[in-house]
Amino acid sequence: MKKFLLLLTVALIFLTACGVEYKQIHSLDDLRDARIGAWPESAYHQLARKKFPNAQFVPLEFISDLMLNLSQHKIDAFVIGKMYAENLNHEGNDVKYLPESLGDVPLSYGFTKNERGQKLCAQMNEFISTLEANGELDALRNKWLFGDDGGRTFAKSQLTGENGTLKVGTEGISMPFVYLRNQEVVGYEVELLDKFCAAYGYDYEIKLEAFPTMLADVSTGKVDIAMNALEILPERQRNMNFANPTYNEQAVAVVSTESADENFFAEVTRRIKLSLVDENRWQMLLEGAARTIYITLLAIIFGTLLGFGAYMLYREGNRRVNRIIDAIYRTLQGVPTMVMLLFAYYVVFSYVEVPASFVAATVFAVVLSITVFTLLKNGADAIPRGQTEAALSLGFSERQAFVKFILPQVVRNLFASYQVALNVTLLETAVVGYISVQDLTKMGDMIRARTYDAFVPIIAVAAIYFLLSRLLLKLTDKLSQRLDPKRRKREDILKDVKL
Repeated sequence: MKKFLLLLTVALIFLTACGVEYKQIHSLDDLRDARIGAWPESAYHQLARKKFPNAQFVPLEFISDLMLNLSQHKIDAFVIGKMYAENLNHEGNDVKYLPESLGDVPLSYGFTKNERGQKLCAQMNEFISTLEANGELDALRNKWLFGDDGGRTFAKSQLTGENGTLKVGTEGISMPFVYLRNQEVVGYEVELLDKFCAAYGYDYEIKLEAFPTMLADVSTGKVDIAMNALEILPERQRNMNFANPTYNEQAVAVVSTESADENFFAEVTRRIKLSLVDENRWQMLLEGAARTIYITLLAIIFGTLLGFGAYMLYREGNRRVNRIIDAIYRTLQGVPTMVMLLFAYYVVFSYVEVPASFVAATVFAVVLSITVFTLLKNGADAIPRGQTEAALSLGFSERQAFVKFILPQVVRNLFASYQVALNVTLLETAVVGYISVQDLTKMGDMIRARTYDAFVPIIAVAAIYFLLSRLLLKLTDKLSQRLDPKRRKREDILKDVKL
């Protein structure tokens, strides 16, 4: 049976691959009814949709996703800025862009739509005008946009910050405008911002976050500036101020080119080197893993304590208190964790300066406490009431009877379910990148976006999660062994017992 299923799977993959239609693209005319990838609702997407109304558009978030879908012939082309396309060529990818432009796309910084944001926007406009007049802006463009990576050097200025520190949000994957190199954020917009801060007496802190989070943060004032080669769109102008364009980009269509097949092992080796070795990108995964462990440990500790405390309050509380606790937990049980995470970050902590990691740990602690509360409640109800009455007859209080006689049995009986809940907590932390936490998954996404390769980063992230999961289960198994008399050694059970 297993062999049959394996053969069936291979056959389906083969048939699917054979059924993929590969359309040769030589000019824009060939794209009229093609499958075109684009960033959802971006200016590039809008220009392509206007140019090719009969085309089938596939929304994809990252350049790496666009590249992967193009290489697998799931799309015939994708539309991005010419500078991005030039960079793809410089890095030796098997793609080219068609020479015809689909239109211009003005790019700039986004500012919070308040009094401070308006002031910063006006100062940036003044600064851009000055640099345009003296030729410095053209020099910066030639360095970052039209030069090779060897000449793209940058070191942060010695900024005084007498007028304050600007919080800057960016996704950090828009090479050559804003990108990570050797774990440092560099690029055309970064150096331009640095010069602006030096001229106007500011310092700045760069916060790496997902694109939707960055837009939300600048709209709510969590950051002062959004820096990500932002297209100036009417929809965005309702929620943020835009400075004058720092560059007018051209939208172009990128298509695949024919190339000789590379040896499989040589290809895998190249991908591993690109994704993990070059620029020491493996350090990013370790950093992300450390943050994932930090969030998980906080969630486990405080989630267990919160769930236990809620149950003890429920056990000893009056009807009104119990109804409130029941209502809270029943409500939370019906809300997806992702929604709770976004609600906590954008609503509960919207105007409170706390680290995003703390927000994530708080949410996962609450989620885990629901499981702990439920396990304790159901487990205690399953223990015969006669045991509690026997303890009371021996002079123990209600609380002492529960802690000394009931709780140990509940923990022993339901510890396996608790282990599963802990493992689920670890794995669910993979979504915290949506609130700008640079966890393991987010670091994998950043590597994928920088190298345009999905295979190695995804495999590496999956492998690390697997190891962390096994380690967590191993540690909790040790704890379970100490709690369960049947699994404990005889000498441990009889320790301190005089025979």
